[in-house]
Amino acid sequence: MAIARTVDRRLFFVLDRVHTRLSQQADAILSKGSALGRSQALVLVFLGYNDNCRMSDLAEGTGRNNAAISGLVERMEEAGLVERQPSYGDRRVKTVALTAQGWAKREDVMNDFRDFNTQLTKGLNDTEIEAVFKFLRLAPTQFKQS
Repeated sequence: MAIARTVDRRLFFVLDRVHTRLSQQADAILSKGSALGRSQALVLVFLGYNDNCRMSDLAEGTGRNNAAISGLVERMEEAGLVERQPSYGDRRVKTVALTAQGWAKREDVMNDFRDFNTQLTKGLNDTEIEAVFKFLRLAPTQFKQS
């Protein structure tokens, strides 16, 4: 008879709990600082590195589906943080760009996350941090798509 492992030793469950706690902490930090939710903050960060990208690229880059990103971008456009424009090569395709207000809000978000990241990596050396990044990059690719 096999001995069952405790839940704490099953990597998926540990990752799920950590994700939930970190998400709650990130929400608290963002609500005090930039006054945005995680999804909007993520869009601002992504666009800072990929400004004027296609909606589909924004969806993929932020891990959202096209319908979710459309609603999110619409709300952010109404708030004056982003603007949608027709693509120069194909007018049916929309691109998303940060506005001046979006760039300013992105800087607030980046400051919030710099502090958060410092707390997350406290007590870890560069080699350990790189091992965490390596694992997180590789983990989703370990499964074959069927």
